[in-house]
Amino acid sequence: MSVSCSNLCSSLTFPSSEFPVSPVSCVSHAANSTITITGGQATAGCGSTITPEVDLCRVVLTVETSDESETYIEVWLPEGNSEWNGRTMNTDNGGVNGCVHYVDMQYVSGLGFAAIGDNAGHNGSSFDATWFAGSNEVILDWVYRARHSAVVAGKEVVNQFYDQSPDYSYYIGCSAGGAQGLKSAQMYPEDFDGIIAGSAAADFNHLQAWSGRFVQLTGTSSSDDRFLTEDDWITVQSAIFAQCDAALDGVDDGILEDPTICQFDASVLSNSTYGLTETQVETVKKVFSELYNTAGNLLFPALLYGSQVDAFRLGQLSGSVQAISEDWYKYAVLDDDSWSALDMDQADYARADKLDASHGNVSAYSGDLSSFSSAGGKLIMYHGMADPLVSEGNSQRYYLKVAETMGLSNTGLDDFLRLFRISGMAHCGVGGISGAGAWMFGQNGEASVASHNIIQYLQDWVEDSIAPETIIGTKYWYDEQANGVQFERAHCRFPYRTTYRGGDSTLPGSWGCDLIEDWQECGPGALPRLCNVDGSFEP
Repeated sequence: MSVSCSNLCSSLTFPSSEFPVSPVSCVSHAANSTITITGGQATAGCGSTITPEVDLCRVVLTVETSDESETYIEVWLPEGNSEWNGRTMNTDNGGVNGCVHYVDMQYVSGLGFAAIGDNAGHNGSSFDATWFAGSNEVILDWVYRARHSAVVAGKEVVNQFYDQSPDYSYYIGCSAGGAQGLKSAQMYPEDFDGIIAGSAAADFNHLQAWSGRFVQLTGTSSSDDRFLTEDDWITVQSAIFAQCDAALDGVDDGILEDPTICQFDASVLSNSTYGLTETQVETVKKVFSELYNTAGNLLFPALLYGSQVDAFRLGQLSGSVQAISEDWYKYAVLDDDSWSALDMDQADYARADKLDASHGNVSAYSGDLSSFSSAGGKLIMYHGMADPLVSEGNSQRYYLKVAETMGLSNTGLDDFLRLFRISGMAHCGVGGISGAGAWMFGQNGEASVASHNIIQYLQDWVEDSIAPETIIGTKYWYDEQANGVQFERAHCRFPYRTTYRGGDSTLPGSWGCDLIEDWQECGPGALPRLCNVDGSFEP
């Protein structure tokens, strides 16, 4: 170290930052001590305390990104060169929240990384978009500017504390954090050597349109003939599994290994076995349908079979107005606090599209990762096949967009981009509803106890050119490590399908990877079912 933690703030300079940076505090914390979260982060409900796993110097900064916006940044520096692994890891947020991801800061600093986090330009919860009302600058911070500012300022802190630059720089994020990782690869290809982007909430406008329309499809309560209760959705799930679980993947385990090939016949739901009304059956069909605009162009892919019960439990199908969807359109798109998602329509979708460029292209993406690839960057995407909040088809669509834009086959994409589809995993593997699949692989602090670690997979790829062919996920009994391993699975990269080979299905060696031959095709029954109404493919 060139300077002690207590003296660091007074000596910090930020010559590489395009915005003014102000050090707020530099304080040492011992391993297993208690860090009290204060100020706007505490007010926003970002947590009250966090316990670092190593001795560290916690640096707090603010960056003035415009006359009306400011980003809050924390940098956690493992104390002493022997504790630091010579690398940085930026963490990020989910939803529209403005919270430093403290659990992930704790996690990655415990692995030896200098951890960098930011509040995305505002202090707010995952569901609170009121901060975006009347301030496009705050929106730009959330979409990309806060992240890049944190990279630039954070690396300056690292350089000056350790008196050396990091050997490698990494990023980890999920949901909105996954989308922000993709944005970094596109806009700032030299910010990171490696990126982990999970369950990416990319194409945000259309994602929120898709999420917001569920209440219009289901109705708001059981007094509506269209509505299905949680028990009804469990009934639907049993019918789906009867048709598409063991019949398609060979193992009757309550997990659809690849729900994109499930062609569920919903008509059976009205027979005496399942007992739904014809009106409810129509609701089911609509819930599992894509969202199109008036021209018949795909706006967002369908909810995948197998995710419906968690979709109810997390509010998508329970008759609730989705808070993020309503707030995003109310404050960022329409700037009208009297508007309700119950009234959302095609005109609102079009309004969001019109504003997208001024919002930093929160939805549009080019698919051109040539600069990131040329810089040697490596991108690992993962997405749960039972994700009820962001359909896994969205990540397939991104992958296909990159393939189309860059004119590459899957083997060409393998050099810098790999997408892993995680069967039976819900949204990011957090929030108490993680799914029935082998969803733990070190993708966040809550999954840090997994037997195999996606961060190590990425480091091996970036630093030793050992690219991951599969990601091995772990499922503990009742999702607690102390209960022991229930099963593990080797999840294949797209466009390969994880396929049962025989033997003990709880062992990863009983599964292999088969190429999906029609992965770029359109048409009824063909993958990826991400096509326009006329059968054309324009991701």
